[in-house]
Amino acid sequence: MRKVALSIIIILQIFIVSSSTFGQSVWKDNRNFYEADFRLGKYFPFEERHEYMKSLPQYGLDLRMGRQTDGRSQWEKNFNYPTYGAFLRIERNHVDSIKYTTRNEQGYAYDQWIELGDCYSIGGFINGSFYKGNMWSFDYDIMGGLSFWTHWGDEFIGSCANVHLALDAGPTFMIEDKFDLLVRYQFSHSSNAAIALPNCGINVLSWMVGLRYHPNGRPELQPRTPYQWSKKTSIYASESFGFLQTNENMRVYETADGNLVNDLPQERPYYLGNVIQIGFHRQFHPKFSYDVGLDIGYTGETKRMFEKAHQMYNDGHENFTTYDVPLLEYSFARSLHIAPSAMFEINYNDFAFCLGGAYYLWHGIYYGTDQKKTWGLPEDSESRFEDTYLPPCYRTFYGRLGFKYYFGENKNMYVGSFMKVHQVVIDYAEFTFGINLFNWKSKNERIYK
Repeated sequence: MRKVALSIIIILQIFIVSSSTFGQSVWKDNRNFYEADFRLGKYFPFEERHEYMKSLPQYGLDLRMGRQTDGRSQWEKNFNYPTYGAFLRIERNHVDSIKYTTRNEQGYAYDQWIELGDCYSIGGFINGSFYKGNMWSFDYDIMGGLSFWTHWGDEFIGSCANVHLALDAGPTFMIEDKFDLLVRYQFSHSSNAAIALPNCGINVLSWMVGLRYHPNGRPELQPRTPYQWSKKTSIYASESFGFLQTNENMRVYETADGNLVNDLPQERPYYLGNVIQIGFHRQFHPKFSYDVGLDIGYTGETKRMFEKAHQMYNDGHENFTTYDVPLLEYSFARSLHIAPSAMFEINYNDFAFCLGGAYYLWHGIYYGTDQKKTWGLPEDSESRFEDTYLPPCYRTFYGRLGFKYYFGENKNMYVGSFMKVHQVVIDYAEFTFGINLFNWKSKNERIYK
């Protein structure tokens, strides 16, 4: 407990000193604010075996430095004068029975039960309003950054550094010219995007009460005025890549007495995932746009599936003895996938939040065989052939959630990061670079207010 208290004191001192130094320059006008939020949460596990955590509390403290927009740019008016800034989050966990699997001296796996540990997160946020009145507003927050755990390697958290995401909504009350009172209900998530296993992640639903301080008062909001805007269309190409540690286990570890045992999650190899996308981008509103494209993907984890298939064949598995699944050799072409995709974007000037999905039309595992794709939605309807050679959950849909940042002349290029998700479980984190090859605007301009 003393170590936790000391860590909190040190972090608070760093935050106060940095905010004071920063405030002497950029934060000197009346658009800046500081905020402290107190959180009480309950864990929200995705798997039934972790249901016991729902009765345990999590306590947290958020410290924020923020900036209130005043309408100097048109996008600020479009989004009802949002705020944005940086946050520091401290989370105290009260879970002392997390499974940690390791090996003994003989090479056999055994379980230990340890504390979950505490979490410290840093990142950025943007806060917007569904409704904005004179004395109160109903707001939402989107938060993203990095979280650092004091314990890791257990079944939830496989690495010290993780991705931290949070969404919340609730009212904000102006209680005095320099002070606001906030109430929020929040969902937060921390995991490492399959960079290191295990990776169940930690999900928390929490109530949050905060106090916001405007040291120099509040800015005067510039009124909305009508403006003209034209729809935009682009033909684009993008390259996205990422790494994942496979969840597929195999007998690859030899113990001290010569027995073969299955590998542990942290011992499994890494594979490359890559997607080349070609499509068109349509910005149909100053705040909103969408992409429609074709994904040509490569999944290195397929090699693992072929290696496992050969092991199953040697073991006399029923897929080969009863269901006559052909035994195939791995090749690069059998790691390819084709899928049409779509994505919706919320455009905050140069920055965009993105949500999309795709449906697989073809997999390389069919190449050189008489096997065909099975169609439908449920993953359990896949054939024995697909179950043998496709990575788990690769048969139907996958989703994307992330962001883009547009830059360059006429914002013709972008970089981004996305979570590539199969059945609500992250496959890997994509890092993306895209470029608009051709652009044109609609000749008809529309007036917006």
